[in-house]
Amino acid sequence: MTRTSGVALVLVLLEIVGRSPAIAQALVPLEATIEIDDLATPAPSHAGWFIGSNTPAWIADRLHDEKLRARASAAGLGSMRIPGGAWSDYYGWLSCELRADQPGAEPCGQAWAAWVARPTDFIDFLRATGFTGDRVIYTLNVNATAEESAALVAFFNALPRDPTTIGTDRNGTDWRTAGYWAQLRSDHGNAAPLGIKYFEYGNEVYGSTPGSGGAECVAWGWENGWTCDGTEYVDGNASNDGYLAVRAAVRAVDSSVLVGAVGFEDPAAYSNWGNEVIRAAGTELDFYIIHPYAYYVLPSYDEGGFTEMLAQPQRHWATIRSRLNDAFATFGGGREVPIAVTEFNITSSQDQDRRQILTRAVNALFLADSIGQAMTHGFAFFNQWNLTNGCARNRTCYDLLVDGRKFRRTAQYWAFPLWSRFGSALLPVTADRDPGTELAVYAGRVDADTVALLAVNKTGATVDATLTLASGRQILAATADAATATKLKQKRVRFNGRGNPDDDLADAPPAIVSTTGAFATHTLAPYSITLVRLDTTP
Repeated sequence: MTRTSGVALVLVLLEIVGRSPAIAQALVPLEATIEIDDLATPAPSHAGWFIGSNTPAWIADRLHDEKLRARASAAGLGSMRIPGGAWSDYYGWLSCELRADQPGAEPCGQAWAAWVARPTDFIDFLRATGFTGDRVIYTLNVNATAEESAALVAFFNALPRDPTTIGTDRNGTDWRTAGYWAQLRSDHGNAAPLGIKYFEYGNEVYGSTPGSGGAECVAWGWENGWTCDGTEYVDGNASNDGYLAVRAAVRAVDSSVLVGAVGFEDPAAYSNWGNEVIRAAGTELDFYIIHPYAYYVLPSYDEGGFTEMLAQPQRHWATIRSRLNDAFATFGGGREVPIAVTEFNITSSQDQDRRQILTRAVNALFLADSIGQAMTHGFAFFNQWNLTNGCARNRTCYDLLVDGRKFRRTAQYWAFPLWSRFGSALLPVTADRDPGTELAVYAGRVDADTVALLAVNKTGATVDATLTLASGRQILAATADAATATKLKQKRVRFNGRGNPDDDLADAPPAIVSTTGAFATHTLAPYSITLVRLDTTP
């Protein structure tokens, strides 16, 4: 076939498919030239603990399941947040641990029932799945006293002989010594401290209900908090300990821990909540927490809606970062405070997700690109919501692993083992394709002789990619791991060509990438996330 006839055939095909660019795109392969600047000073990406998920308290009977543990480990999650969203502000850790009401600890209804996790269950799960304490975020109950929170920190972090006195709280409860709670942990099977490093003070407190949080709360509030005033949340009042008091109490038990305050991605929203928190906490603010879910109501379930969803990460994270930079410049004295995304997904409401977008391939690509953008814009944590949650009546799920006997891996699961192999630092990278609608790319350094490229192909076409290094170094070998789908609506995603790999992914090895001197070439599948690792000369 001559070149002229080939062009004519393409024109005929375009005429046949009419106005459906997705069909036409699938018929015409794309090309991309990608250059990684391996000479640049790497920017920290926090890979290894930065990218994680959430494990809630309502799945105690599953936390000991070997399949859940194996598949959670294989995901390569770098951090884990417990004990789970809005439940954190109901969860009485001691009543759960002892399966009985305790003075000063809110029992949270049936908190001692078998299906609610004890702190010991969390420790067992975290250790079984490879998490050390410096990769764990614990959300403290905003309704607990400062002394109760300090006792919790002692339970996780102290040694049994620690004589540090915690003291008596405003309710008259004596919280004894740090060593007392460490001994309880040891008696329940964990002699060594877990050493949790990161603690949050409450969950989405700005969204407290008017009945519990006062006049500044919105009518549609959803949280069990005691204030919707950002300054009061930090300073406390006559009946409640604020962020500053809680931070001081827990750091008296373990001075190495960091305590985050609840913020909001638009700091002026919810009666100026975020700006007030930044101003009131001042230099005591260890990190600032946001849950910037992309949508409450998702775009339409068609080609235009999918295009919008996949383009959204490229603008979403830059906008948030700009707003927060302005807020810290104005209200925080220009301090550079870590921003922690401790919950995120494509939608904040699975009940509104009637088309099950959370479970489809479009969300895998969306999350992969969102992680890259959050990393690029310097966010310190990215914790997806959540590991296993339970599906809504409309059969959609936030889950990476669908709650049940099989713990089926959803499409979004596959973004995480790919990102876990990316490396520990970001490198600049350029590509001659639109990152919003065609190809988003991220580069990282794995070690002195290995760089990585993560590419999100948002199109229905294959992309013939040519990879080079700015240094001109020879590429000795290269491999590629990939998660692929044939349609964005598809729920089943293949990993390295396998539809259901072993729990540890050992039967799904990477593909060999073609290399010639300073070039590597690889065809990126339609609707795919691909991780290419390039081994170079010393």
